[in-house]
Amino acid sequence: MSMTHKERLLAACRGDHLEKLPYGPRIDLWYNFHNAHGTLPEKYQGRSMMDILRDLGVGGQYRYYAVVKEEVDDVEIVETDNPPYLRTGYRTPYGTVTKTMMFNPHEGAWIGYESEKLFKSEKDYAAIKYVLEHTTPVPDPGYVDACKEVGEDGLVMTGIRGWSAPQRVMREIMGYELFFYELMDRPAQVEELLEVVKELDRKKLEIVADTDIELVNICGNWSDDIHTPVFKKYFTPWFKEVNEFLHARGKLSMSHIDGENKRLLPLLRETGIDVWEAWTPVPMTKVTTAELRQAVGEDCVVWGGIPATLFSPTTSDEEFDDFIVNTLFAEIKPGYGFVVGMGDNLPFDSSIERVRRVAELIDEYGNLPLTP
Repeated sequence: MSMTHKERLLAACRGDHLEKLPYGPRIDLWYNFHNAHGTLPEKYQGRSMMDILRDLGVGGQYRYYAVVKEEVDDVEIVETDNPPYLRTGYRTPYGTVTKTMMFNPHEGAWIGYESEKLFKSEKDYAAIKYVLEHTTPVPDPGYVDACKEVGEDGLVMTGIRGWSAPQRVMREIMGYELFFYELMDRPAQVEELLEVVKELDRKKLEIVADTDIELVNICGNWSDDIHTPVFKKYFTPWFKEVNEFLHARGKLSMSHIDGENKRLLPLLRETGIDVWEAWTPVPMTKVTTAELRQAVGEDCVVWGGIPATLFSPTTSDEEFDDFIVNTLFAEIKPGYGFVVGMGDNLPFDSSIERVRRVAELIDEYGNLPLTP
């Protein structure tokens, strides 16, 4: 009996030797943009993203923010909704902290961006810690609905949040520039805040352990110019702890590795992360797929490998096919421990038929092991 798309993708993530290269494209940026603007191809008008992936005959990704959501208690919350901005204030015994989220699904985005960070200055530490300490994680029923939507036709890609605890402090709470100033001026307070976020994430992991999720996203969105100085000290120990917890419960870990990672390459294997997803190679970054494969070793699975720019009309059909067959397939030989996908999303100006074309090329040239 043949495998379902979900079974094939999970088998590949476990490192099983399959007969053919697995394929897990991501098209939500393209879909959300065209669905919002009414510009989906005629045959896909009124259809869901999963309907389109099923029509293409591929086992796609369905992005969902988290398996758990956060509920805040004993904090007065004041929201001001002025689309596309949502401003939220948290009034605590230690003062009020505010953040502003910008969310515009008409541009294809599926999560918001913190245009105003929660942390502004030293006086905000106590209030932010109070909010986090009074935050309770609870199961998100939307995750169950997402799994029903996808069924056996792909994977719901999610975790406890989009980022790990260190990345949340850096990216979401403080912002990168201010994070480094604080790390130099007040390292003890930064680390104390980090420990509060980690404790919240430990509670989330306990909830995750009771779900049927097999592949758990634990971080992503790195850039080596920002993360290299702090990665080994703050990220790697946390990843080791999370991986030990997940592996003991039969689950795999994943990181969304879509940025510039050349300087981080020597540090990746030590994290123990199982799957490096959304891998984005040359020409969108400075690293080839072969270099990543060598850095992370054969025990890790790489998911991605097709630069998203190649799906755009600036690349000819001949150039597109040549890259897939003569560059990507050549770099990943013999092909085990690899899931073909794009790094990291299908651009909105792309032809959806190129997603189908990758599946056709895999059918023709993707039998494993790949041969010279």
